Amino acid sequence: MSTRAMGPMAGLGWLTRAINVGRNGPGAVFGGAALMTVVVLAAVFGGVAAQIALAATMGDGLTGMMIGTAVMSVLVIVIMAMMMVGFLRVLDNVESGSGARAMDVFGGFGDFTTSLRTIGLMVMLAVLQNVIMIAVLMTFAGGFVQWYLQMLQSSMAGGGDPAMLNQLPAGMGVASVAMLVIGLVFYGVQAIALGQVVLRGRGVFSALGDGVVGAFKNLLPLLVFVIAAIVAMILVSIAVILLAMLIGLVAKFVGAWLAVVLAVPLYIAGMLAMYVVMFGAMYHLWRDVCGGGAGAVTGPVVNDGVAA
Repeated sequence: MSTRAMGPMAGLGWLTRAINVGRNGPGAVFGGAALMTVVVLAAVFGGVAAQIALAATMGDGLTGMMIGTAVMSVLVIVIMAMMMVGFLRVLDNVESGSGARAMDVFGGFGDFTTSLRTIGLMVMLAVLQNVIMIAVLMTFAGGFVQWYLQMLQSSMAGGGDPAMLNQLPAGMGVASVAMLVIGLVFYGVQAIALGQVVLRGRGVFSALGDGVVGAFKNLLPLLVFVIAAIVAMILVSIAVILLAMLIGLVAKFVGAWLAVVLAVPLYIAGMLAMYVVMFGAMYHLWRDVCGGGAGAVTGPVVNDGVAA
């Protein structure tokens, strides 16, 4: 499937449209985001419990910690992938004017074919990204792996050594810049590939190919998007700090309970907004690059094999 190269300012458009993504169906979009957040948090807590149980069974060694982390990561990826199937379809239906409900976010649990493809895609992307990043670290900062393992062993032995934080391996600066570029490319690959799998019924390898080609065609708008997102985050952070100061000032006169009553809902609303904007940007990136959005798959997919 062909992908399009967008102009540089398309990156800004992805962000602005993501901020405004829930205008046509706020109940479905934010309700779906809330349900997804609850389910993913439950998966995280379940993964942490499994990690603790494994650590208790195998001892406090590095092996037990790594196995526990792997189990937790797989559990979270599986649940997150299935929820993403439903949430991306909710966004597509809302943006296309088809209508959606918050409960549609669970659609991935009824479409195991697409969910399995999404899980496979996310695992493949995670493996590829980690392999590439490790290769970059080994190339530009060869001592990083040994330094990281020493940090882990030190922290498990009763506290990290602060001196080691000041002894970063040589070449970490160049490696960090390279990893930022890799992260930028993989964000585009993931957005396009997920849209192709979830909303177009494409196979994993076909979608991954579309994602790679589409991301490299749109490196400049992706860079503009990241810069715009960083600026937006700075502005939001300033607003949050000012709001926190205002709540703290009011709490001094009324009571600390007021700070809790005001801060908790605002924090939850902020987290939901972050989820919606993140997925909204991915959706509009895919929609522009692949020309999607008009005939998305909304039910179980039975065609286009995994490697198609």
